[in-house]
Amino acid sequence: MCEQSIQEETISPRGNNMSVDNSTERDDLEELRTLTEENDNTDAPETSGERYDAPDPLDSYDYDEYNENDEGTLKENARLWAKVGDAYFPSDETVNQIPPGQYHIEYSHNRGIYFSRKPINLDELLILPDSASEEIIDNIEYFWSRESTFRQLGYLWKRGVLLFGPAGSGKTSTLQIIAKKIIDRGGIAVYVKEPKLTAQGLELLRRIEPTRPIIVMVEDIDAIQQSHGEADMLAMLDGDLQIDNVVFIATTNYPEKLDKRLVNRPSRFDIVRKIGMPSAEARAVYLAARNKRLVDDDEEMATWVDSTDGFSIAHLKELIVSVEALGQDFHATIDRLCIMMDQTISSEDDDKKQIIGFTANVGKKRGAVRAAENVPVPAARGKN
Repeated sequence: MCEQSIQEETISPRGNNMSVDNSTERDDLEELRTLTEENDNTDAPETSGERYDAPDPLDSYDYDEYNENDEGTLKENARLWAKVGDAYFPSDETVNQIPPGQYHIEYSHNRGIYFSRKPINLDELLILPDSASEEIIDNIEYFWSRESTFRQLGYLWKRGVLLFGPAGSGKTSTLQIIAKKIIDRGGIAVYVKEPKLTAQGLELLRRIEPTRPIIVMVEDIDAIQQSHGEADMLAMLDGDLQIDNVVFIATTNYPEKLDKRLVNRPSRFDIVRKIGMPSAEARAVYLAARNKRLVDDDEEMATWVDSTDGFSIAHLKELIVSVEALGQDFHATIDRLCIMMDQTISSEDDDKKQIIGFTANVGKKRGAVRAAENVPVPAARGKN
C-alpha cells in the first residue's frame, strides 16, 4: 500500500518571486506573465451546464515551422532548468534538477518546450496478488538494478512494456504504481499527450540530466497513435532521439488496432502482457482493504467474492459505494453492474425494452442461481 498526495499546482508564473539579473531576463519574464494572463482571461463561451475545454495550443502548433525558424528556443547551451512558477524551461542557470513528480511536456511560443508538473493522487494504491500487474511491477523493479549489465553488453538501458486488456482491469493503476515507485526513488514520470513533442522534451531532459531515471507513460496508445500518426509514435520509441535509463509503458483496450511494428517489435515493446480482471484472491484483498466490515465476517466476504467474478476494480468500488455508503440492496446492485458489463445500449432503445431486459434476463437469472445455490443475502447497509 502506498500513500502520496500532491496538491493542485498551477503553471501560472504570477505571484512568483523569481529574481532576475538583467533587463533582458526581466522583459522575458514579464512577457511570459502577460501571455499567461491573456490565456487565463480568455472568456469561455456560455454553455448550458456543459463542460468547457479550452483550446489546446498544440492543436495550432506548426512543428515544421518550429524546427526551421525557432531552433534557438532549444538553447543548445542548456545545462540546467529555469523555474518560472511551476513550469520548468531549459536554461543555462538556476535549478539543477526537476523535482521528482509526474509531468506533461508542453510548448510555449515565447519559451519553447517546458515540463509542467501535474497534481496526482496516489493514495493507498494496492498491488493485488496473483495478477499480471504484480509481475510487471516486479519486472520493472528488477530492470532498474541491471544498469551495469546493460552497459557491459553495449545496449541502451531501456525497456518497453505494453499492457492490454478490458477496460477497468487495472492497467491505469499499474501505471500509477510504477510511477509512484520511480518518483519515490527521485525519478520523474512523463505522461504523453503528443509523441513528437515528448520526444523533443526527452532529448532536452537527457541533455540537462543525463542519468535521471524516467518512466514514460502512454495511456490509450491506440487513440494517441490515431490522433498523431504512427511515425511520431515510432520516432518517440526508437527514433533518432534515443535515450536510455528509461521505461516506456503503454496501455490499450484494443491491441488489434496497433500495427505489428509496434506490438511485435522488441526494443519498442519488449513485454506485451494482458491485464485481466482481478482473480478471486485479488478481489478478496481489494474488498478487505476498502470495506473493513467484511474482514470479520468470513461468510459475507465469501458471498461478495463469489458474486463478483469478472468484476473490474471500478465495479468493485461501485458495489462498495452503493451498498455501504448508499444503503442499496447487495444483489440488486450486482444485477445492475452485470447489466452495465454485458448489455449493449443504444439511443434507439426505449424504456420498455430496458425494463424487460432487466427483469426477464438478468434479474430472474441471477435470482434463480441464488435460490439454487442457497446463497446468503447480505443486508442492505445504511437503512433502518
